[in-house]
Amino acid sequence: MHDLREKYCKGKSLYSSLFINCGGMETVVEKIQYDGDNATSNFYIDRNAKWAYLCSGDFLSESANSSDYIRNTTFGIFDTEAPLYKNARYCPLSLSYYGFCLTRGNYTVKLHFVENIYANDDDHSSSGERIFDLYIQGERRLKDFNIKEKANGPNKPYTAVMPTFIDDNLLEIHLFWAGKGSLHNTPGLNGPLISAISIIPNFTVDGERFSPPQIAGISLITLDVVLAPLLVLAFMWKMGWLGSKELQEIHIDIQDKSFTLKQIIDGTRNFSPKMEIGRGRYGIVYKAELPDGIKLAVKKISPDINKQVKDELKSEIFSLKSLRHENLVQLFDGYCNRKGLYVLIYEYMQNGSLHQVLFDPNFRTILDWKVRYDICLGIAKGLRYLHEEKRFDIVHGNIKATNIMLDQSYTAKLSDLGIARLCGEEDLFLSIVKARAARVYMAPEYARGEVITVKADVYSFGVVLLEIVSGKISADHTQNREVDFLLDKAWVLHKKNRILNLVDNKLSNYDRKQAFIVLNLAIMCVNQSATLRPTMSEVVGVLSNEITIDQISKANTS
Repeated sequence: MHDLREKYCKGKSLYSSLFINCGGMETVVEKIQYDGDNATSNFYIDRNAKWAYLCSGDFLSESANSSDYIRNTTFGIFDTEAPLYKNARYCPLSLSYYGFCLTRGNYTVKLHFVENIYANDDDHSSSGERIFDLYIQGERRLKDFNIKEKANGPNKPYTAVMPTFIDDNLLEIHLFWAGKGSLHNTPGLNGPLISAISIIPNFTVDGERFSPPQIAGISLITLDVVLAPLLVLAFMWKMGWLGSKELQEIHIDIQDKSFTLKQIIDGTRNFSPKMEIGRGRYGIVYKAELPDGIKLAVKKISPDINKQVKDELKSEIFSLKSLRHENLVQLFDGYCNRKGLYVLIYEYMQNGSLHQVLFDPNFRTILDWKVRYDICLGIAKGLRYLHEEKRFDIVHGNIKATNIMLDQSYTAKLSDLGIARLCGEEDLFLSIVKARAARVYMAPEYARGEVITVKADVYSFGVVLLEIVSGKISADHTQNREVDFLLDKAWVLHKKNRILNLVDNKLSNYDRKQAFIVLNLAIMCVNQSATLRPTMSEVVGVLSNEITIDQISKANTS
């Protein structure tokens, strides 16, 4: 979203207020004009580029769909602000609103809520509990927030009022469901819910304190004069009306150099099969060779992916570009248009994927023990960053050897973050069942229909650890068409206290103590119970010799 801020604001302060009728039509309440917000997509930019929302997560209820993003209040609310409570915006897991180009200063943030889902006594949904956290500018302001509790019942309005300081023209309001409250009450819609947003300045504009309606009017005038040309271009980009000429005008910064999108596509030799370096369910990856010896990886998303998913990729690009860690493959940018061209541009990984290095017979380099150990630690650090070092937990959801890339020095980097979730079916378990090779990496809670947390990644990480140490693929098909599962073999050897028998026999020299630790960590990670699996901080601590495996073993069993 910082990229959108720069694109539309250019460092300028254009607005001093913001009013959104979440889930509803444009309306006027007490002489204040509220913008309409009734889109049913996962990502939406206001037509005036003044604000945007981003919705993510999967529905727990099988009968739920995108129409549930807008929830109607069935009981009348007798209040001067009643029009704001006719509808509400709902998201299954995470809902973020962004206000662009706001003037630096102190504001009062008013967030309007009404519980209109868990509200019906006839179907017993009124017994449901909606609990979520609320962040403003990355700071958690409300923890375990329960609308019904605060409003003293369903179908009753409640307004949360909080002071906020805006310093960089960007306001972020983030509502996040952390898996608390009711999970299976009908209709099974547990995520955050909000009815309206009011952002009011606590300062004067041009030496005079204006009323909110006046401020809104000034903002619209400023918009017409300053943003009109930019908005035309933004709208044309969003609709995919910019063609080959745009390829020459879009610039992407790589290693302190600027390249046009046309140069990057030309670097793939117009997606020549000779430049192909990878292929998956969601598209083909090509190497792009640019001037000055710079190389990139360009993923061309399959044209078979449906339009809704392609639209959601636009929003995912903004989220993924903000992630920065030495153990994540860096996404530089993405591009999409109506002619079917959808590309994601990543840093280039010279040594391909971990799967290629370990299992491809054409790859003749045998990784020594130190490199393997460092790869284990690198993957763990990347997952720790996603799980624990961001504003809210990020579940990768697709940890496997093919999605772990290796750079020139064999540093491990996680890739495909977010793409699998977008491009898969609504039921993630069914999508992985179709991708047969990926089943062995799946945590059992997927099949049980339970809430998926970061501990699902920990399970997949455990399977990858076994592959790294053993040099064997997790599911190997034998000559008589049976399947030899590495995880089954590991459990048997672990029970017999012969776990070191798993070590790759191609390793003529390895650290037995380290191998023992890694293999036992793997066994802990693939525990059937998610709560008994270690956190990635604990895993990193053990692999970095900061704590012992016995310490985390006792902590997870006490």
